[in-house]
Amino acid sequence: MSKNNIDIEKTLELEKARQQLENRVQGGMKSYLVSLELPDDDPVEIQESLVELGALIRTLGDECVGVTVQKKVKPIPATYIGLGKAEEIKKACELLKFDYVTFDQELSPTQVRNLENLIAKPILDRTGVILQIFRKNARSKEARTQVEIAHLEYIAPRLSNAWITWERQRGGGGSGGRLKGAGETQIEIDRRRMKDKIASLRKDLEKIQKERETQRKNRADEWNVVLVGYTNAGKTTLMNALTESHLSAKDSLFETLDSSIRRIRGVNNMNILVTDTVGFIRNLPHGLVASFRSTLEETSKADLLLHIVDITHKSYKDHIKVTDEVLVQVGASDVPRIIVFNKIDKVVGEPRLPKILARGYPRSICLSSYKEEDIKRFREMIVNFLAQNMVEEVFHVSYGDSKMLSLIYSHTRVLESNWTQDEGIFKVRMSKSIYQRYFAPVKSEEEQEWQVKSN
Repeated sequence: MSKNNIDIEKTLELEKARQQLENRVQGGMKSYLVSLELPDDDPVEIQESLVELGALIRTLGDECVGVTVQKKVKPIPATYIGLGKAEEIKKACELLKFDYVTFDQELSPTQVRNLENLIAKPILDRTGVILQIFRKNARSKEARTQVEIAHLEYIAPRLSNAWITWERQRGGGGSGGRLKGAGETQIEIDRRRMKDKIASLRKDLEKIQKERETQRKNRADEWNVVLVGYTNAGKTTLMNALTESHLSAKDSLFETLDSSIRRIRGVNNMNILVTDTVGFIRNLPHGLVASFRSTLEETSKADLLLHIVDITHKSYKDHIKVTDEVLVQVGASDVPRIIVFNKIDKVVGEPRLPKILARGYPRSICLSSYKEEDIKRFREMIVNFLAQNMVEEVFHVSYGDSKMLSLIYSHTRVLESNWTQDEGIFKVRMSKSIYQRYFAPVKSEEEQEWQVKSN
């Protein structure tokens, strides 16, 4: 067999493996993990991130059969890791029989293609793994649409040119021959189709978002509490306990992608809705944050955020930091929040831990989602917080006051709005801190007098 034919056979075999990895419906494959350690990196954080990557792989139903970390001054532009390390991984495949290689960092399309050619195995990066999990767990139309947009944007620049090699080998003159370069044209066609598909999906998502906004307006007279936190921190289990629901709460990363809304049970004279949201993770792909922005915007419209933290995890402080960073990205950094240290019942030998956490995090609570007395105490804390820390105000805004309109829509929940010939009248709800920061100086004496009379 000629060298050209051998190369074609290897290329097509690699393409078949890529397609199998991309389109599979269940796990059972083996992965080899790779990371790069740069001079400014913390080796402990590198190891923790690899452990988390392994958990992501297992969430797919796959097995981690090996791991390697290369120390370098900077990444290699063409291959990310060095050529010697790539050859080492290729040899490891003969011994460990893994199906694909997973990098803990995000790789460029060029780096993926070059590494696949060197190692002769499909390459996934951290973003690719998370996307596969999201595709596996997306159930509602909104979640499936959001994930599909992120997936298409991820794979568009990574379209394989494997079949271009095959077309070029068959190109040339003669009967039935094909023109050289047809492969490039086909990839351009495929990418254009993806672009059109993404545009169509975005239109679908806009319709879903409008429906969501209408539903939110219909719930304006109810208190809106949103659960946020690192993936697998126990948000859904806690929501089930608070609302006496039975949502799926498996011990698995990214089990919840859809926003579920339930009513808190056991409180009087207050209509409190609780919304569960997608969990966060370190290095959450920007494409996913962008695609799920409409869902995550529930956090910016909340009256109160419950930041759920798995206190049994040794990196819980990092998890708090990651969640805070994502909340900043989606415009929810100013929303009042309570930090909930969950799974306290699993902490052994640290009886003083709740007091230590209370000093470090004044607005917090330690609890177990499985203890009825803890849940009752937590419900009371939520009710008291909403009653004492939220205010309702009425503002009269002229048509030309764009600054005030922006403040209202950005920092409050609009309960009622009515436009007259001269102005807009807004009844809004916000936290006391937001009121003091943005609105107390601009409220006129006439409005204050009107507010007193209306009450």
